[in-house]
Amino acid sequence: MSALDDAPATGSKQSRKQTAQQQKIVPSTVTTLVTVESPAADVDPWARGNRLRKDSWGLVMRRVWADFFHDALMDRAAAMTYFTLMAFAPTVLAAYSIATLVFSSRRGEVEALTTQFIETYVPRSMAEEAGNIVSSIIGSTREGTFALVVSVLISLFAASAYVRAFSRTANTVYGRVEGRGTIRTWALMWAITVVLVIGAVVVLCANLLRDTVVDSVIEPVALRLGLHGTVDFFGGIFMPVWNWLRFPITVVVALALIAVWYHFAPNVRPSRFRWLTLGSVVALVTNLVVWGAFSLYIKYLAGVSIYGAFGTVMAVFMTVWLSNTMLILGIKIDAEVLRAKELQLGLHAERYIQAPPRSEFAAQQQVRAKKKLEERSGRIFAGATRGEE
Repeated sequence: MSALDDAPATGSKQSRKQTAQQQKIVPSTVTTLVTVESPAADVDPWARGNRLRKDSWGLVMRRVWADFFHDALMDRAAAMTYFTLMAFAPTVLAAYSIATLVFSSRRGEVEALTTQFIETYVPRSMAEEAGNIVSSIIGSTREGTFALVVSVLISLFAASAYVRAFSRTANTVYGRVEGRGTIRTWALMWAITVVLVIGAVVVLCANLLRDTVVDSVIEPVALRLGLHGTVDFFGGIFMPVWNWLRFPITVVVALALIAVWYHFAPNVRPSRFRWLTLGSVVALVTNLVVWGAFSLYIKYLAGVSIYGAFGTVMAVFMTVWLSNTMLILGIKIDAEVLRAKELQLGLHAERYIQAPPRSEFAAQQQVRAKKKLEERSGRIFAGATRGEE
């Protein structure tokens, strides 16, 4: 062995320490509490007069671009996608359980409506498989009460896991850890989940309420009950107006849901609740583009793809992942806009956004736990150092 090869093994402790000191890392976590400089009660970063200047907009765009990759936000979107897909199956089962319970006396109409939907929106090559799956689901809910309870509980649990994953991501975006206690956090995430589920049902019903649904479901039920005026109202007055109002109402409800999510999910207490933000608009518009592209794929490419059903499944995965990525992008934009507005007010937000936390209880516990681990590690290091001496 040459002297050059032997040099690292025979070098002094001092040279090894000097070599180690020349290598640097960027810590991903800190073990100290950082005090934020909360603005005075009469100072509101979101005030109308505090509009972003040109250089502030440049900072927002640069930080969004840089941190989006440094914080691995696309990886976090993939984690949210996992929880989304976990909630999909029990949600579908719950939906069909409700349908078969509500329309138990008109199961034939429900199945006919489902068949019509498949024939309209599902490619021909997949229509038979989709019909078999739907038939098996409807058949499994003939004893619908038990299936409904189980599926609703499982879907809500999976959906709340999705909301908690977004909350952790939102805290990363704002540069802090969760400060609320476990019980408080879980209770709040369950409440947000219920609100999101109700909102999603409203959006779904708003888009499914079309002339075909009125003709095949509402009209037969109303005629059997003798409600001829209801049929005339839906067919002659309500549906023509609703066809124009469907999209605006869907947009308003979606923006409201995103606003609630962005406001309550992170451990941040803004000065006031904001129904409309730049981030929520970006998230909604980009999601419309993503899901619009997916619908075009299903309509024109899914049936002719050489990958068949596998390609469609992969398209679903990609679409859900991109959708979650856009939701994270939206809250990142809102966070950086807040930082820029704080800087314009003279707050030291260069490193940390100065918005106060909702709670610091859990954060203090986490810091104490990390310090204990560091002290234990220090004792091991001290023992090794004494052994070398």
